[in-house]
Amino acid sequence: MQHWDNPRIMQIKPPEADSQDGRPTLNGYGLHCGESFRALFPNGWKQITLEVRCDQGGRTQWYISTPGFKDVCPIGLFVII
Repeated sequence: MQHWDNPRIMQIKPPEADSQDGRPTLNGYGLHCGESFRALFPNGWKQITLEVRCDQGGRTQWYISTPGFKDVCPIGLFVII
């Protein structure tokens, strides 16, 4: 079982205001497409993979590509690193 005081548990945060590529951050580093994490959900820790898509305006949208998590935003999730 993971404990909240475990230093390996971090929260996925929005991109920094001055970010050139709009990548969400984890522990101060920009995330990459295809990265996988164990994330905390109401029903426990689940393995997820992050992906990104760009719309016609050039904006990026980060999402979880793991089946069953399509409508969950990764920003704010607690993950084990």
